[in-house]
Amino acid sequence: MEPLNNNFQELKDNFEKEHGLLCLNCLFNKSRFEEVEQFIEKHKIPTLESDAKPSKYEYLKSIASYFYQEFKDNAEVQSNYKDPLYYIGKKILEDEKLNHYLTRFDFFARQDLIDAFGDWCADLGISVYDASNIENKNIDLYLIRRTPFLRSEAVFVRTGSQLDEDNYKNTFYLINEASKLATWTVFVSTPLGVYNIGLNRMVSDMEKLNTWLYVVNPLHKVIHGITKGGKSKDYDSDLRDNFIEKLPKEPIRAPSKVIEISKYKFDDDISYKPKNYSLFEIFTEEEMQEIQEESKVEHKYRNIFRNLMIIDKDAGLPLVSYSSEEKPLDKVLISGFLTAMDNFVSEIGGESAMKDINYKGLYVQASYGKYIKTALFLSDPADKSLKERLNYLVNYIETHYNNEIQEFRKTGDTSFFDEKKIIPLIIEILDV
Repeated sequence: MEPLNNNFQELKDNFEKEHGLLCLNCLFNKSRFEEVEQFIEKHKIPTLESDAKPSKYEYLKSIASYFYQEFKDNAEVQSNYKDPLYYIGKKILEDEKLNHYLTRFDFFARQDLIDAFGDWCADLGISVYDASNIENKNIDLYLIRRTPFLRSEAVFVRTGSQLDEDNYKNTFYLINEASKLATWTVFVSTPLGVYNIGLNRMVSDMEKLNTWLYVVNPLHKVIHGITKGGKSKDYDSDLRDNFIEKLPKEPIRAPSKVIEISKYKFDDDISYKPKNYSLFEIFTEEEMQEIQEESKVEHKYRNIFRNLMIIDKDAGLPLVSYSSEEKPLDKVLISGFLTAMDNFVSEIGGESAMKDINYKGLYVQASYGKYIKTALFLSDPADKSLKERLNYLVNYIETHYNNEIQEFRKTGDTSFFDEKKIIPLIIEILDV
């Protein structure tokens, strides 16, 4: 096993770039031990012999070393993959269960991506306007800096879950059209978005469009500047002025003058140099601990969260319930709400809308899927981001727990739902 361990250091010394967009350490940290062990067994990857169970990092190190050796020994692999780290990442993500954790390299709510980018722009002295309601323009944000002279940017924001082939091609067209309305055009996505399209392809496309490309990483709390756009050749100041007149009177983010509001880091020294970036990155255990400490943030909605109930839509019975440890709700109140919930359906908006209602001094945010409905109890109303997160949770549960839901509908047995697995998911998605 010693040569494989040597491989790991050789891999980092010779093939690691300044920054990667998908952290393999994060992927393994989010996964379950049994899924990693099944991957190890499937590929017959040797691990260190020890009385203690290997950590996820030790498993990752063994996997990376094993596939690096495979890369070095196989000329065909070398011809099909540009470097060993890319090969390692792709081999890991061939596994369906591990590939599933790519969703963590995205934002659960699109509004959170907009907020993260908008906060950073405000710290740079840029006013950020919501342009999404201007008819037929399809621009998400519009940035304006008036000193020393007026400069404007049309921004397109896409989460990874949005960015499939059709959406990307359409966005490419929209960016090209928007070049007439602003000095520059900007495309903002996430590591998952880049993975879906491909880093090299996206860089090439943005360079052809003369567009700035930013990738916002929600796990490391970093904004990467990948490509540097230039002034639009189609720019028309009259069309720009007409567009600006249609913007809301107030920006959603005004330049911050006293303190920096962004929680995201940005490294100007390596930015706008695509060769500094790769799709994957891997860290030592010490490096990863430092990154996790720097990117640690308080749960955004923990203070207002009281309870979440996931309920079978037809039977009206709870499948999973999770309460705040600090301010748990009593069962009588919850039971009363469940009895009354169907009476609220018309007020909430049936199966299509997500409106909050007031119940005994609490705000209840509801979301409806095909098989389940949720009731989120809060001490304050949910904002746009939390509503999106709740909707994401419903879709996620119905997609990934469909078998468990169907078994419950047959038997009424809630034991099919592993709360040790689902509760951490609820905490992460709802940020409670």
